[in-house]
Amino acid sequence: MGSSQTQPFCSDTAPFFRIREKDLLYDIDLLRDSLEKNWGNFCMGYSVKTNSLPWLLTYLKNEGFYAEVVSATEFDLVRRLGFAPNHVIYNGPIKDRAVFETVLFAGGYVNLDSTWELAWMEELSALYPERSFCVGLRVNCDIAALCPEEVLAEETGGRFGYCYENGVLKAAIDRLHALPNVAVGGLHLHSSTQSRTVNVYGALARIAVRIAQEYGLRLRYVDMGGGYFGGREDKPDYRDYFQEICKELSVFFDRKKTALIVEPGISLISRAATFETTVLDCKDIRGRKFVVTNGSRVNLNPLVTRHSYPFHVEYCSDPAERPTEPSQWVCGATCMEYDRLFEWKYAPALFPGDRIIYDTAGGYTMCLNPLFIHYFPAVIIERADGSLFTARDAWTNDEYLQKNHW
Repeated sequence: MGSSQTQPFCSDTAPFFRIREKDLLYDIDLLRDSLEKNWGNFCMGYSVKTNSLPWLLTYLKNEGFYAEVVSATEFDLVRRLGFAPNHVIYNGPIKDRAVFETVLFAGGYVNLDSTWELAWMEELSALYPERSFCVGLRVNCDIAALCPEEVLAEETGGRFGYCYENGVLKAAIDRLHALPNVAVGGLHLHSSTQSRTVNVYGALARIAVRIAQEYGLRLRYVDMGGGYFGGREDKPDYRDYFQEICKELSVFFDRKKTALIVEPGISLISRAATFETTVLDCKDIRGRKFVVTNGSRVNLNPLVTRHSYPFHVEYCSDPAERPTEPSQWVCGATCMEYDRLFEWKYAPALFPGDRIIYDTAGGYTMCLNPLFIHYFPAVIIERADGSLFTARDAWTNDEYLQKNHW
């Protein structure tokens, strides 16, 4: 059972995630100010799947964010935390019918993605002829053709939404237009790329304009989704993205009549979150230095695809008085050989008691952590005044055994 009471943080708890309120507020304000300056009529959604920590969701709700959910489980979570159903954006390819209807009837945002959702709307239109419905459609467009310089999330392109190029999107619009009490009120343009350039968001905004003009759509909103860079000084930020997006949207859309919806996840919380570990042991094995820590690669990269992570070190003694090691392999706490986080070359020797702190560790890490050998780490919040409290206790077997039977 959760608690609304703040718990003091025990400083010997490690490893753990930390969220700094000051940095979180910085990016919230940066997002809000960028939207206010460039568009004015907007809705900030937060991608629940990115990090569903109850403290974080509650904090963002109080900052005016809607919950962007993609499952019945997420919807149940945000309702328990106090989000009203009309403050929900419902996306995703596998929607729950009951949640679909709840959000739709409450006046929340529903972006259709699958074939059967069109059939649901036909059924609802017939069942409730006295009601007016407004839905959005997720657009699938050829980013590789629009922006050949982009690095795609998948070489074969995106798999979500209704394809624009082959006429499937038009067919979906036509089916909805045939219903007397259903309006296509929004377009959802979320499209994932690895390169995340400003240029791709400008291209997506132009696609929204093209589709609205081509099919005569009067849109209540354009939803640009998420996927932005955040928390890095060497990459674009919200100011860059929304200046470009809004420049393109303003070619056709009226700011007063068409709202801009955004659904950031990683970009909103990366700057604020760290994963903090401690060096426990150092080994010399046939000329190789191995540093054992109490964190794990699976805490930072559950899919085990990355080989480098932004980090900094807090030394327990003066590093200037330590020898320089040509190579040190920093490893995790599991018994798997692949649990090696990174090789640190030509750096001061690491000693037990040193702390390795991984930066920008808030997006997907907490919610994708596996229950493998060790359970979920604690999460602490560093308030703006510097005080600390525990937002999530580290899991023990008490939590692991719940709802098990033997």
